[in-house]
Amino acid sequence: MLLFTKPIKDITYEDVVSFCELGLRESVNLDYKQDFPEGIKLAKTISAFANTYGGLIIIGVVEEDSKPKPPFEGIEYREKLEERITSIILDNIYPPIFPEIQVSPPKNKRTFIVIRAPESNETPHAIYNNTEAYIRTGNINRPEELVTIEKIEWLKNRRKKSEDLRDYMYRRAEQRYVNICESRKVMAEFGEFALSWCPLYPHEALTTVEKTAEIYRKITSGNLGIVFPKIMSGGVITRIQDGIYYFALDETTKEYEYCEINKFGLLFYKQNAGLYSSETQIKKIDAKRIIGILWFALQSAHTFCEQMGYWGLIEVKLSLNRLLGVRLVPITRESFDGLVLELPGEEEITENVADDSLPWQFNVSASHLADEEFRKRKVIELGKDINWSFGFEVREEIVEALVRKWERS
Repeated sequence: MLLFTKPIKDITYEDVVSFCELGLRESVNLDYKQDFPEGIKLAKTISAFANTYGGLIIIGVVEEDSKPKPPFEGIEYREKLEERITSIILDNIYPPIFPEIQVSPPKNKRTFIVIRAPESNETPHAIYNNTEAYIRTGNINRPEELVTIEKIEWLKNRRKKSEDLRDYMYRRAEQRYVNICESRKVMAEFGEFALSWCPLYPHEALTTVEKTAEIYRKITSGNLGIVFPKIMSGGVITRIQDGIYYFALDETTKEYEYCEINKFGLLFYKQNAGLYSSETQIKKIDAKRIIGILWFALQSAHTFCEQMGYWGLIEVKLSLNRLLGVRLVPITRESFDGLVLELPGEEEITENVADDSLPWQFNVSASHLADEEFRKRKVIELGKDINWSFGFEVREEIVEALVRKWERS
């Protein structure tokens, strides 16, 4: 199953051979093609995958009874095969789709082409001069089916049901979090940090409830005192419907952490990130800590997708809550790689009086999460925006130097 989740540019000729040796039958999300197909036929398959649940196309594999038939030798390697696929998509599919494409490094002048088309959020995608749209059926004799008016409504209704399921899971997780905080008599008075991710269109379980606890333990990452998600002393993993939650409370500092994972691919996380000085009676949030959590959280998200076997689109939500009267400790109070930020004095750092909550949200493919450079750029972008939202303009190289520090540690 490695071809569904491995970073696309790392897929080798040998990876495809190993995958074919599994003997997996063509299905609603898997298609084999012996030769490079005619443009419209390839466009039809790609668009059908995008209109349904996403899928994997492997070019260079003979199939018999819908299963890969050895020997697995691929097709003749030629220059610009990837560009040819991109051209077919742009010429034949509307709105266009931008799947992941890998032409494996050739072996004996032979190659395989792997195309991963995720489930799209712009369906329906049409072909034939924008006159016909198809869905993937999983039927051996008729793998693609023309979308009728009724099927278009089905597509819309299916998406609506997935969105309703996603929203329902968020609401359940939020209510559990509130219930537990109330029962333990703790709740962030200020500076609550929230982060969650979930498949953009969840529709089926990605794992079993029994494996969710194991996945939680495997995704933890961090260093230099910043860990996501933390495993604090005294924390307990508790079973719930569809998954587990973890709650830990430091009775001395009242620092707590809540993290929930379910079998549909939701991770819901909250902690009290506010800092309070009894001497100055000033409420603060440390930007460096928040950005550090984000950096390691995106690493954990990549591992999470690998463990779940998920490679489609993910909705990531981030927010800082209960912010009125809170000050931000700017990203750096030290030098990074020789870069020094001139900070305002304490008296110049004003309290936030405008926004009680600062939300951010973006959609990303699981494959992008596997790209460290993408994760770095996203953290830098969010780091700058968090500082800007509190009234600070931070040079990009300062945030980048901070991220490099975590990278090397």
